[in-house]
Order: sequence, then structure tokens, then C-alpha cells
Amino acid sequence: HFNVVGTTRSRKEVLEYLALMEAPASHPLSDAIVKAAANEQVTIPAHLEMKDHTILPGEGIVALVQGKQVHVGNQKLFERLNLLAELPKVDTDVVGEWTKVGGSLGFISIDGEGIIGAYCVADRIRSEAVGVIRSLQKMGISITMLTGDQRRAALGIGHQIGLRDEDIKSQLLPEDKLAYISNEVEANKANRKCLVRKKKVMMVGDGVNDAPALALADISVAMGEGAALAMETSDVTLMDSNLNKLLFIIQMGRRVTRTIIENVMFSLVTKAIVMGFAFAGRAGLWAAIATDVGSMLVVTLNGMKLLPSSRKVRQNELRPRTVQDIRDSRRSSTSNYPSQPLLEVSNNGSTDTIDDIFVEEDRPC
Repeated sequence: HFNVVGTTRSRKEVLEYLALMEAPASHPLSDAIVKAAANEQVTIPAHLEMKDHTILPGEGIVALVQGKQVHVGNQKLFERLNLLAELPKVDTDVVGEWTKVGGSLGFISIDGEGIIGAYCVADRIRSEAVGVIRSLQKMGISITMLTGDQRRAALGIGHQIGLRDEDIKSQLLPEDKLAYISNEVEANKANRKCLVRKKKVMMVGDGVNDAPALALADISVAMGEGAALAMETSDVTLMDSNLNKLLFIIQMGRRVTRTIIENVMFSLVTKAIVMGFAFAGRAGLWAAIATDVGSMLVVTLNGMKLLPSSRKVRQNELRPRTVQDIRDSRRSSTSNYPSQPLLEVSNNGSTDTIDDIFVEEDRPC
């Protein structure tokens, strides 16, 4: 949705200002707004001069356009600027209706003119997100969503992917999310006990604002199409935007751990049995050598079960590319969108944090 506020500017002029302000910003919402303007045959105007383009964390953007200060951002920004109270009642009612659909509200203002436009952008859930969430929950992982969106929008997204109200934290600034991760890490350290499975915090992010939380988490995962800073900070980088890869690395990690335990236990038990026979005088040197080589072969073969089968490799190589694959490939090669953390995960053995990678893209409501 997009509405012009007041009569000082035409719809095309307001969209031009929006496109100009949002084009340099590296956020999915910005990309959605620029695309929405393009759908109305509005391009980034070359005749408007912009200076001092600055990102306001958790709020929006500010810049000087034609010598006038222009703000674009969410409701929190315009409440701080004391401009929201000046919004006409008819526009306030329209914005109130937009909030019912669970979208993210935004406004644009020009110094001396007040708010000249209002818009609403909603998120489209990735097709695999619900399945990944359910699989993580079946593995004993509980998920908490951390987002800067308004409460109604956050609940709309959270309910679609199967989260409870208490698992959805909304209207958070980047520092709020960092504090949340910090508290979880410290709580896990304080509750560590002997012979009790230790909990870990895993943060999954793809934006510049995610980098501090990624650095603080016990385990950090970055999406391959995200910001370079996030990938440099993370312990693991997923090379594409397929959320099933996240599920795969968690399952593979558990299989690897289980296989290591199996191999160590098998080796210790084998050695103990041979030592018992040796002390009883019933095992010689050749028996010990044969047992050692045999256990080595068994351990090696047991470890090889982690390798993918040749059939699966061929299937992946020959699998036809879907429209979703092509779209994700194009986005990963042409975009570099940092985003804000959205999900945190906490389980019996670990606490994982996942973000708005579960959102495929932002679109007009």
C-alpha cells in the first residue's frame, strides 16, 4: 500500500523521493520499495541531488535532498521526530487499517512540509520455512523470533511459521537483540553443571547489524547472499539461501558427534577386551596387531557412512532447476542485503538464533 499525504506533492514526486532515498540502502524493505516504484514507471530521479545519506539503526534513513532534510523510516522514527501527531485523521485511519494486515508501516517527510507519504510493506514467508521450523522443533529446539517489526506484523509472521506469542519478540533495535543474545549466553554459562549437557547459543544472520551478535554467539552462521561483514564474522557460511541447508548442517553435526562417540567407545572396548585376554595369557602379539588393525578398519568404515552416496550426488547434479532456485541464484549474485536478526533458537542441548532468513522477500501489502 502507498498513500500520498497532503496536496503539496504528487504521487509521482513522492515515489521519486522514496526511490532516491531507498536505492542506496542495503535492506530488503528498501529493495521492495524501489521495485514498487518501478512498477508505477517511476525511476530514480537524476535531477534531484542527495547528500549525507545516513542509516538510522532500527529507524530508517535521513539525507539532504535539494538542500532539505528528508526522513524515511518506521513509526518509531516519526514519533521521535514528533511528526506522527501531525498526520491528518483520514490518513491516520488508513494507516490503522494497514496495521491489521500485519505489514510494516513507513513514512516519508520533507523538512518544512511534514509527512508527505505513507506506505505498508509485508513479508512473504519462504516456502521451506514452515517445514524447517517444524523439523527444528521435533529435534527439541525451541525458537524465539527477534525482530524490529511492530508487534502485529511480528505476530503475523510468527504465527504463519508456527511460533507462539511468547516466542515472538518485536520492536527490537539492533542493540536490544545483541543484549538478548548476550543474556542467553551468560545464562547458559551460569547454569553449566557436571554431567549435564551444555547449552549453546547459535546465531544465524545475514546483515551488517547481525555482525556483533554473530561474534558474541557460541556458534554463528551467515547466509551466503548476506553482507560480507556477516560472513567474515560467522563460524559457518551457507553458500545459498536455501533454509534446508541450515537444517542439514545441524543434523550432520549431530551425526558426526554420534559417530565420533561410537568410534571412541568401540576402540576403548576392543582394547579393553584384548588387554583382558593378554593379562590372562590367552592373546599373543599377532592377536593384538590383528585387533588393532581390525578396529581401525571398522572405525574408518563407520566414519565413511557420513559421506553422501554417489546416487544422491548424481541426483543433486541432475536435479532440474526450479523457478525458486533461479530466483535465489540471481538474488545471491546481484544483491547484498543486510537484514536484522529475527529468530532465536533454544533447545535441550543448545540455544540457536535464526533471523529473517525465513522471510523470502518484502512486498507491498
